[in-house]
Amino acid sequence: MNKIPKIIHQIYFPGEASLRADYSRYRQTILNLHPDWQYYFWDANRCRSFLKDNYPWFLEVYDYYPHFMQRCDSVRYFILYHYGGFYIDLDIEFLKPLDDLLEDYELILSKVAGFSNAIMGSIPQDPIWTKVFEELDKRKSGKREKINPFIFLGNSENSVCYSTGPLLLNDCIVAEKYHEKSTVRVCPGYIFEPDSPMEINGKIVKWKDKKNSYSIHHMTGGWLSPYSKFISLIFDIYANVYWEISGLIKNK
Repeated sequence: MNKIPKIIHQIYFPGEASLRADYSRYRQTILNLHPDWQYYFWDANRCRSFLKDNYPWFLEVYDYYPHFMQRCDSVRYFILYHYGGFYIDLDIEFLKPLDDLLEDYELILSKVAGFSNAIMGSIPQDPIWTKVFEELDKRKSGKREKINPFIFLGNSENSVCYSTGPLLLNDCIVAEKYHEKSTVRVCPGYIFEPDSPMEINGKIVKWKDKKNSYSIHHMTGGWLSPYSKFISLIFDIYANVYWEISGLIKNK
């Protein structure tokens, strides 16, 4: 029997009526492939009301965040802790239903270069989220001593990734050695995010074959500033040239 409940959560602060056309298309692929799953849509008001009713101790930190993405990041962890199920970013398009991945796992994670918070599956009250809650409080200022020079983001985006985003989640999973637990399924990047450079067997590779993929993460970056979008575009151009050259060398 599956331990993770068949519930899908998606967050869009402006509200369901304001969904972008591409987000609506991607969401429809999820709904079409998961007809027997419950679906919860969360806007800004519903997210804050949920925290106020269930986790009021976090509201001071939540309201303090200067960037809306920090609120969007942080509340998804509380939702998974409370309800369980899957959190899925709105720029993820589905190719296959999740059912085959569930089995008896208690936590399902996607690992690209690090652990991603774009798609996560969990039982209710999994202890990893209490560790995440502790770290959210510790990092509420958003300041970090060292910034990875290979993360091509502006200062505010770096702050978001560190204080509430994938860097925080990755640090918690690694610190608690969650990726080594038998109850945790770590999905290689090609399962959910095949177009992203990913770590497989200790090496960073780029996966092009989607026959084993369950979804595609389109990485629309709706929360990024114009500066970060520009820098990411330039980096992607150089990165794609690198992957093509690497592929030619490898195939010789």
